[in-house]
Amino acid sequence: MASLPIFISAVANSPDEPHFPLLFTWSTHDGQVKEVLITPDDDWLHDHSIEPNLQNLDEQQLYEFGYEAQDILNEWATELDTDVLYAVDVDMVQAVVETLYDTKGLDPAFEVLSVEHWFNERDVNLHQARQDSGDETPLNLLSPDEQIIHLLQLAANHELLDLSELEQLE
Repeated sequence: MASLPIFISAVANSPDEPHFPLLFTWSTHDGQVKEVLITPDDDWLHDHSIEPNLQNLDEQQLYEFGYEAQDILNEWATELDTDVLYAVDVDMVQAVVETLYDTKGLDPAFEVLSVEHWFNERDVNLHQARQDSGDETPLNLLSPDEQIIHLLQLAANHELLDLSELEQLE
């Protein structure tokens, strides 16, 4: 397994009461950032609506450009060879990951922990590191892809990643 952590972010149907995912963004072990829209399961929309969100995602976009739950789970099964992923909003991400897996009657194949946990294990205070680099926008206000890129960059700036494997891939 590569040394790069997997950071994950999501956009849910509601910022206040997340019930299902609209979008997932995650980093890969080789430093890429992937993003995918989710085609809503019929049961999700029967019980809950899609509220306005920072990415302006709506039901039409999800049906037009989204991927079915099984497609995403298949990709994660082949790509995410780890037991832990790290998120800014752990509770929300964990909830929508569970919803995606539950659609197929499965339990999540990984646990979601806080990004602060990952940085703290490496003796880096995430909030202080962000302040030191001049980042004033709270992570939760960044778009999902900006969150992931920002976290990878912070980790690289603090020499927390072994980038030698990435350099060999180029």
